[in-house]
Amino acid sequence: SVARVEVQGRPLVIKRYNIKNTAHWFKRFWRPSRAWHSWIEGHRLDFLGFATPKPLAVLETRTLGLRGKAYLVTELLDGPDLMAAFAPYVESGDVPEEQLAALQQLLAQLIHERISHGDLKAYNLFWQDGQWALIDLDAMSQHATQLSFAPAFAKDRARLLRNWPQESALYKRLDECLPKLVE
Repeated sequence: SVARVEVQGRPLVIKRYNIKNTAHWFKRFWRPSRAWHSWIEGHRLDFLGFATPKPLAVLETRTLGLRGKAYLVTELLDGPDLMAAFAPYVESGDVPEEQLAALQQLLAQLIHERISHGDLKAYNLFWQDGQWALIDLDAMSQHATQLSFAPAFAKDRARLLRNWPQESALYKRLDECLPKLVE
């Protein structure tokens, strides 16, 4: 669940990470919460120079010391997401060069740092201050080896392209222009 709030005139986002069921709880209770993981990854991205909303607070609820619901508070990004920004260009493929170059740069930077997002869909990228900012970081991972990074990046790239019909001009243009790993 995600909510937009305003605190002293400052727009913020609060994301609640729920425990879905007992099986999910058994899988999650002993590990850091997804909110905590998003908090850490947000700071990692900021440190490495990626655009991402600033993580401001994290709260984990506990019962008898065991994790329950968790909350993450970040700054609000008010730019359009990638899906909305590229919607007018699905048939033509003529996306604005500035936005295409920024997307190429983002993927090149992810490759350089061996970071996989884990859910790189168009709704998790926001246009902000001339660059694409990443959100929804709870599945993000920085890989120690190229061997583990390569399939994760391939999945991220494929997930991003799946936002548009494979036969569309936009899909073809992005598939041609976006960085790939050298095999």
